[in-house]
Amino acid sequence: MSFNTVHTLTGCLLHIEASADLIGWGRPPLLLLVQDRPSPSAPNGLRRQMRAVHLPLNETRMGRYRAGLADLLPDLTTALDINQPVARPTLAACVDIGLITDLLADPTPGLRLLAWAVCYEDVLVESDDLHEIRRVDAVDADRRTYQITRLRGEPHPVVRVDDHDDAPATRSALARLVQTTSRPGRITPTAF
Repeated sequence: MSFNTVHTLTGCLLHIEASADLIGWGRPPLLLLVQDRPSPSAPNGLRRQMRAVHLPLNETRMGRYRAGLADLLPDLTTALDINQPVARPTLAACVDIGLITDLLADPTPGLRLLAWAVCYEDVLVESDDLHEIRRVDAVDADRRTYQITRLRGEPHPVVRVDDHDDAPATRSALARLVQTTSRPGRITPTAF
């Protein structure tokens, strides 16, 4: 991805975190699919438009996943893999798989997957102290990782973009999700 695309994606993720900060703490996690396409108003498709689609997660049903997003994301990856049957009622109760496959199968010319992201709240243990923290973790189509973190009460988030990251559970699961959903010639599953 170009520098401009990475910069725009980082700005989009910062906007998502800022919006979450305005809403306040104690919110359910967000799952986001980020795509772009050639801008219809630009000559020869040189400019692109980015969209980040919020995919609602059912917070009540998420409780069935003991490790939360770290367990849900691998299940979602399996459900979206064309070689695997969709057979997880818990997953289907948490997220609209049909909406995701529709977005991935969108026939818009030049549409491409840029990244998968999650925005969630966590607890940071530091020097035997607990701190509430909000994270936006993302992995782009080039497997670059993004992490935006804000400790509760901090005025500004910290941004980290890394080409070589030892990814924790959510980012490694996001990387597998990107790999599964960005294959050339991918056919989306039809049985739900």
